[in-house]
Amino acid sequence: MITLTRLRQVVALAEHRSFHRAAATLRISQPSLTKSIQVLEETLGVKLFDRRSGGVVLTEFGELVVAHTRGVIESEDELLRQIGLVAGLETGSVKVALGPYPSVISGYSACGNLLARYPKLNISLHVTDWRTATRLVLERKVDLGVCDLADAVTDDAFQTELVGQHTGRFFCCPGHPILARPVVALEDLLEFPWATTRVPQRVAGTFPPNVGRAGFIDSFSGDFVPAIEFDVPMQIVSLTYRSDVISMSTFQIVANDLNAGALVFIPTPKLNIRAHYGFVYLKDRAISPAMRAFMHELREEETRCAEREQEFERRYGVARRLES
Repeated sequence: MITLTRLRQVVALAEHRSFHRAAATLRISQPSLTKSIQVLEETLGVKLFDRRSGGVVLTEFGELVVAHTRGVIESEDELLRQIGLVAGLETGSVKVALGPYPSVISGYSACGNLLARYPKLNISLHVTDWRTATRLVLERKVDLGVCDLADAVTDDAFQTELVGQHTGRFFCCPGHPILARPVVALEDLLEFPWATTRVPQRVAGTFPPNVGRAGFIDSFSGDFVPAIEFDVPMQIVSLTYRSDVISMSTFQIVANDLNAGALVFIPTPKLNIRAHYGFVYLKDRAISPAMRAFMHELREEETRCAEREQEFERRYGVARRLES
């Protein structure tokens, strides 16, 4: 009788070339394995193995059976993976720590898109700074971090993947004095208080030692700490309203306020501050179906976000200014 179990035994015996080692791997007795192979050979009417002093080797018929069986095993494994994916997404859960900008740019939208497809999923989103997000992953309190990769790329415990690269733009209220300047450089921006999240040393290291009214450089971490530090880049217009505060954000985060005229874009053609963030998760921890699906949705949303940012850049002539 031909069964998948017996076919798997043929593959194991071909790999180990020893009934003793193959039986140990399969967790059955050697006599049971010998008998099972004999039954299969009698069923097929051909010899699958030649017994030699150094072990067993496949015959031409055995090679044919192994080649066919590997395809069957791969198909079975893929079927089980797909079943596990669907079952996991029907009843599974995922815990994610989001950095401030990833949460607003793509995190919430990715979550909404995922729940629209799998409404029974249990999703926990925790918004925090990139250091805390990385620590939560390490402590296994969350499955996945979506944050700046600065603290994770040098740690062998983590697997990382860059998914978001967005240029930081500067905005202010209408009538701000900086708008009267023909060309705005970093030194001009530093004359005014900034409202944004803490900036990692990777970016802050490009700032001059004296950052003026914008904030200060943390001597311990090297981070730039803005004069007005907040956790999540929302309600920016409330911080800049009728003041000389300048905020760093992205076009799409402040799109509604720009369209309403409550915020104004400050062109900075020679300044390139970019956010780099992505996935952080433990190498030794299996990726669940729900986590894999969330990662897929976030990648898709990041692609759409990049396209929207390009539309804003064309609208505000950013590309032309950078070329001039």
